[in-house]
Amino acid sequence: MDKMPIIAVIFQGIPESIVVYCFGMAIVGEYINYKKVLIASIITPFLMMFVRSVVPVFGIHLFISVLIVFFFFFFLIKLSLNKSILSAIASMSILLIIETLIYPRLFQIFNSSYIQAFNDIYQRILFPYIVIIIYAIITFIIYKFKFSLIKGKRVNVNE
Repeated sequence: MDKMPIIAVIFQGIPESIVVYCFGMAIVGEYINYKKVLIASIITPFLMMFVRSVVPVFGIHLFISVLIVFFFFFFLIKLSLNKSILSAIASMSILLIIETLIYPRLFQIFNSSYIQAFNDIYQRILFPYIVIIIYAIITFIIYKFKFSLIKGKRVNVNE
C-alpha cells in the first residue's frame, strides 16, 4: 500500500504517537508515564510503517493501528483491559476526527491536495504538525483540568 519514508516516521510519527499515548492516558484519568510513553512512541511508528507497507487494502491499517496502540497501553503502560481498549479507541478516533477537520482546510490554504501532500515529503511531515499541535492542546486541557471518561489514579473520585 504505502511506503512511508523513514524521515516521516521519525519526524511525524513519533511526535504524533507521543500525543496519542498522552491523550489516551489523560482521557482515562491516569498519570502520564513519560518514559513508557516515549518507548511506545518510538516503536509504534515503525510498526505502523511496516503495517502500511504490507497491508494491501486501505483502511485495514487503521484497525491494526488501534490494535497496536491497545497492545502498548495494556502490555507496556500497564493500563487495565477496559482502560486500554477505551484509550486506544478514543485516542485514535480523536486523531482521525482532528485530521478530518484540519486537512481539507490546510489543502485549501496551501492550494494542495491529499495526493500532493502524500507525495511531497515536506508537506507529509509539516501538515501533520498542525494536527499534532491541536491534539496536544486538547490533551493538555484534558490533563490539566482532569477531564476523563473513567476515574483513574490522577482523577480521584473524591476530588
